[in-house]
Amino acid sequence: MRTFLIIISVLCMMSLQSAGQDNVSVSKSQGQKKAQKHDWKGSDEVEKDTVVHRIEFGLNFGAYFPNKYSADFYNGTPGNVNNVNYVMSNTYWYRDIKLALGATDTVLVDGYPTNMHYNVAFSGGLFVRVNFNRWNSIFLQANYTQLRAEDVVTLRVDPYNTYLSYPDIRMVPIIGREGRVMIDLGYQLSIPLKSKINFFIQAGATMCYTQVIKSIFVVEGAEYNLVNVYGNNMYTPNTNSQTFNINQNSFGFGGYLGVGAGIPLTDMFGIEPGFFTHYYPVNLEGFPDFKPSFGLYLRIMLYFGKAGDD
Repeated sequence: MRTFLIIISVLCMMSLQSAGQDNVSVSKSQGQKKAQKHDWKGSDEVEKDTVVHRIEFGLNFGAYFPNKYSADFYNGTPGNVNNVNYVMSNTYWYRDIKLALGATDTVLVDGYPTNMHYNVAFSGGLFVRVNFNRWNSIFLQANYTQLRAEDVVTLRVDPYNTYLSYPDIRMVPIIGREGRVMIDLGYQLSIPLKSKINFFIQAGATMCYTQVIKSIFVVEGAEYNLVNVYGNNMYTPNTNSQTFNINQNSFGFGGYLGVGAGIPLTDMFGIEPGFFTHYYPVNLEGFPDFKPSFGLYLRIMLYFGKAGDD
């Protein structure tokens, strides 16, 4: 009897221990399921808490890196519509240039620019985007930039001192300035993250309007306009020489491709840094080819309304 009781006691202890282990295992399993369920719900709540605004407006501020190809429009070579020979062939301008350079005989053009290029320029403009959902949008933007192209023209000045063994070479600046309005219309694919940062890719069509503002070369501080504003007449000092309003402008159509990141700072305000490339012809006279240009920007965004989530 005593032995039987001892055996029953041992079996009961083993059964309780096993039940305890099973309960712990079940509790752990239920805890893991609850945690997974909580995590899934938390992820879903983050997804649903991300507001998709129907319309977004932005101000663009950035730097533009134009292709140097069309900068040669301003290099003053005889083949260009704006050329140095136009100034040098005018009796009165040529006389003034000789006096400014101290020449007693002749001043000849000895060389034209070999590295005519645009400087990096500031650009700015307006941006609007319509969101269909958190992934798909269309956008329209218009940006303006003013470009400056420059290099030097080499002039050979006949020396008035016969003992000089080397030619008198002068390098004078030649400068072009132009304005460009670039309008981009396209589609945006967004990649939203749980952190609410939104990476995106943009692609679309571009129209560029280019306006020549100035095309000059400068001799001893005096600017000489390479644009023929006198038509078939010749500039004559101290007379009412008739001038014409010469508009040198052009349109070019091409493509746009950009990437960026949307960073919301508040429910109504955010910023978007990004990078883009343009591929279009400037189409200034004599320069018809498609060339790529690049830009960087920081966009300040304002949000309005809400869009669907699907």
